[in-house]
Amino acid sequence: MKYKMTTMEAPQTSKIYRFKFSKAFLENLKEFTRVHKFDDSKIFKESFEIWKEDNTETVSRELNYMRNMGYEGDIISKMYKSARYYFKNKSNEKTKPKKRRQYIGIDVILKDNMDEFIQKKMDGKEDCKPSSVYTEFMECVENKLILDVEKTRLNSFGMSEEDIVKKFKKTFKNRYFLKFK
Repeated sequence: MKYKMTTMEAPQTSKIYRFKFSKAFLENLKEFTRVHKFDDSKIFKESFEIWKEDNTETVSRELNYMRNMGYEGDIISKMYKSARYYFKNKSNEKTKPKKRRQYIGIDVILKDNMDEFIQKKMDGKEDCKPSSVYTEFMECVENKLILDVEKTRLNSFGMSEEDIVKKFKKTFKNRYFLKFK
C-alpha cells in the first residue's frame, strides 16, 4: 500500500523553545529598565506594576502575541524577569573584540601519519581507547623523526614545549574522532 499525501494534511511546524517578545514591546521594556536601572528591588517591582498599568494596551497586545506564538507560561512574570534580571544588568557599552592569536597548523605529513596510525589500530580491532592510541603513537619509533621536525618548526613560531604537546594531543584526538563520524 502506497502512502499518498492529501491536500488536507497540515505541514509540520517546528516547535518553539525560546519565545521572544516583539521588537516594539522589547523597546518599551528596555526603556523602562533604563529609567529604573538603579532602583532597589522593592521600588523596581512597584515601578514595574505602575508601568504595567500605564501601558495596558501595549502589555495586552504582547500577551495576545505570546499566546498566539504558543507560550503557555506566565507572560507577566516573563516580562518582569526579563527587565529585572536581564536588561537591568546588561551593559550598554560596546566591548572591543579580543585580538586573536595567529593560528599555527600542524604539518600535513604528520596529520597523514596520525590518520594512518589510527586506521591501522581500528582495522586491527585492538584497544581503541583514544588516550592509549595517542600514547602508542607518540612512543612509536617510526614517528620520532616526524615529531621532532614538527616540534622544531612549532618552536620557531615561539610555541613552548608544553603548548606543542597539547597541540599534538588535541590534533590527534580530533583526527581520531573524525574517523568515527
